Amino acid sequence: MTDNAQAAGADGRGMASGGPGAGGQGDDTRAARKFFDEGNRAADEGDFAAAEEAFEQAVAADPADGRARYNLARARQNLGDPEGAIASYMRAIRLDPNLIEAYLNLGNLYGEMGLEEEALEVFQRALELDSGNDELFISVGDAYRSLGFYDDAILAYRQAQILNPENTLAADNLRDVREVMDEQAREIGRLERDVDEHPRDLGHYGDLVEAYLEAHRDQEALNLANQMVALAPDDPMAPETQAMVYEAMGDGGNAADAWQRVVELAPADAEAWEHLATWRDDQGQVEDAIAAYKKSAELSGGSPSARFSLAEVYRENERYDEAVTTYQQMVDEYQKAGGDEEQVLADAHAGLAESLNLAGRYQDALTSTDAFLKRFPDDARALYERASALDALGRHPEAIDAYEEALERDPLNPIIYNDLADTYLEVGNVAEAVEMAENAVALDPDFAVGYETLASALARAGRNDDAEAALQRAQELRDEEDEEDGEERGE
Repeated sequence: MTDNAQAAGADGRGMASGGPGAGGQGDDTRAARKFFDEGNRAADEGDFAAAEEAFEQAVAADPADGRARYNLARARQNLGDPEGAIASYMRAIRLDPNLIEAYLNLGNLYGEMGLEEEALEVFQRALELDSGNDELFISVGDAYRSLGFYDDAILAYRQAQILNPENTLAADNLRDVREVMDEQAREIGRLERDVDEHPRDLGHYGDLVEAYLEAHRDQEALNLANQMVALAPDDPMAPETQAMVYEAMGDGGNAADAWQRVVELAPADAEAWEHLATWRDDQGQVEDAIAAYKKSAELSGGSPSARFSLAEVYRENERYDEAVTTYQQMVDEYQKAGGDEEQVLADAHAGLAESLNLAGRYQDALTSTDAFLKRFPDDARALYERASALDALGRHPEAIDAYEEALERDPLNPIIYNDLADTYLEVGNVAEAVEMAENAVALDPDFAVGYETLASALARAGRNDDAEAALQRAQELRDEEDEEDGEERGE
């Protein structure tokens, strides 16, 4: 977070003291303490590569020590490995939920990477533990500010001032936000005057709707879009603007109806058909979604976006053969791709391999990933799908190697950790299975399948109480999912 003086990085918070045996953390083993102290000395000297190695050994000696994992994260962050740092911060938080420094550095790291929503979530979790921390409120304000929620940013900065009247950063940031809001209000006022002066010009209405949405004034945007429809009911721009407002508000039903009106008025609009398909799929109207995606692809001359979405609908509805056919056609078509189309080819390869695995065609999936890896040797998806196929064929040692390679390229993927944990259980490596499953749920605390895998691994390790707790958490998440699904269906 660029506005926060405590932003993580080379000049951010230092290594945590404590470590193995300190403050009741973990097993007080001589080996863990030795490596922990070595890591701190190396970090103090600026040798973060040596610090990383030492903290990795400390973690291996005492996997339950959150402080060691926190210091490992700091070392990785200073080495320019943000993904490795994030994984270690999240594991540290799972082991020691009260480690405020880990929340701060993790949130600030997310902010530096432009992941403001993730940063905000982390900071809000930290505030639940320490609501009197003015530094945390500044970080929350920075995240809201980056997301354009200026009123919320103001409340956060003001709270930081209440907690610490000497915090000049809070005052500076608050003043900056006020200036941005004033400028935004002036621009909206100018656009409102344009509409007043040209009350039949849809272009001016559209500009004002965009400004309202940017300012999160959704209801005013909707009121104006509705007025556009009343003014020009046969102009596709009016329901299109209305549809975009409904999308911003998350109102899928009304968004779908508005896009339906757009395609009736402008039947050659490929993008409108794709939007309509998206919301029909969201409503569970699968056949209508498929028809609309096909229409969009046809009108756009084979739009990759529409075709990918079509294949995804097939896959989600277990129509794997149709998904395979769609992806295979794209792979064949883009084999000679270059430039921007190179990414389209990689995505098509990934979809094809995944669909083959889901269809139970594991040998075909291996053949597919051979071609995928030949063209894209560093793509984690190719390695993951290859591992999945090998796993299903009972070739577990090869699968483990492929999963581990996939993790080297995609270290923040909880699904890979989870599946690797399952495979470790298959070969009887219970300790590694526990470690991988713990990583999975640390990276995604709402991952029900991950908790189920963790429960199985802990039970195999003889840790029955911990296994029961993990299973209970999995059930809680399943119940929450069922409740959300019921609400969406109006039950």
